[in-house]
Amino acid sequence: MLIAPLLKYVKPEAWPTVFGLSGYSGAGTISGTDPDGRPISLPKVTGESLAGGVKPYSLTDHIHEREAGAHLSSLLNGSSMKLAFIPAVAPWFSGIISTLSMPLSEKVTAKEIISLYEEKYAGEKLVTIKKEVPTLPDIADRHGWVVGGAQVHSEGDRVVVVGGLDNLLKGAATQCLQNLNLALGYDEYAGIATTD
Repeated sequence: MLIAPLLKYVKPEAWPTVFGLSGYSGAGTISGTDPDGRPISLPKVTGESLAGGVKPYSLTDHIHEREAGAHLSSLLNGSSMKLAFIPAVAPWFSGIISTLSMPLSEKVTAKEIISLYEEKYAGEKLVTIKKEVPTLPDIADRHGWVVGGAQVHSEGDRVVVVGGLDNLLKGAATQCLQNLNLALGYDEYAGIATTD
């Protein structure tokens, strides 16, 4: 969602880079047992284990890198698209903040960049476009995706944009409910609060 509105400005042979900070709920679980010996799922990473810091992982070839490249390539009508995705686990529970840094094929202003997002996501009830950089309170416990903070380098050859969503809601449960609603013929947003 961060890159799709900007595809016409992708610089050939220069991969866009996305640095993603995810709450530790997104790091997955491991099997464990409760005090009575019953099987339970435990977080693979805990907030305490991060000691207030972040833990980068899967620094190359992350599955989301390949997935995003494939989806973006389909939007380019057969042209191949690659990107770099650098994830890290952060010491909060849920919410993903992703920062895109993308070389530009031509000079574009930050105002033009925001207009591209407004055009691409017009009418999307779960997308919020902000002037400011999205922060965790804009993302955690919310059903939608937030994008903002677009800045273009002073030489006009690189853009940085920040996006975020709650991995347990828009990244999982909300997205699932949207898909079920569409598959069953209901309104896409049935059962989803669209005004947070």
